[in-house]
Amino acid sequence: MITDDKGYYEGFYSLLDATAHLKVTHYPSDRHLLEGLDNHWPVKRLRWFTHGFYSVERHIDDILITDLRMGLEPSYVFRFKVARMSNPHAQPTKSRRVAGERNWEKLLWVWQRIWSTDPGFNRRHDSR
Repeated sequence: MITDDKGYYEGFYSLLDATAHLKVTHYPSDRHLLEGLDNHWPVKRLRWFTHGFYSVERHIDDILITDLRMGLEPSYVFRFKVARMSNPHAQPTKSRRVAGERNWEKLLWVWQRIWSTDPGFNRRHDSR
């Protein structure tokens, strides 16, 4: 996992790989949605707890923070609603955990990827 100002990159590597080539996929994060919420306790706590490994998204009018350390795109364990969009800025709300998508097929893919020595494995499974 690599993060930057525009989002984060996810990649997978097995110790059994013959080469050190790592293909990464970029996913956007809208951290600007948290502007004005720096002192909102749920935002402060999640920034601290995730050590900066979080994403921000707007889902309808809810502002969600996702902890990127547990899971893989799009199946993360911890997602929280921390604000609601109100024209023109987000308004703080009581923090509420939001159920994330569970993709058990992708978990199986990760297990198979760990043990794969096939260099074409990533290319055949990029769509998952």
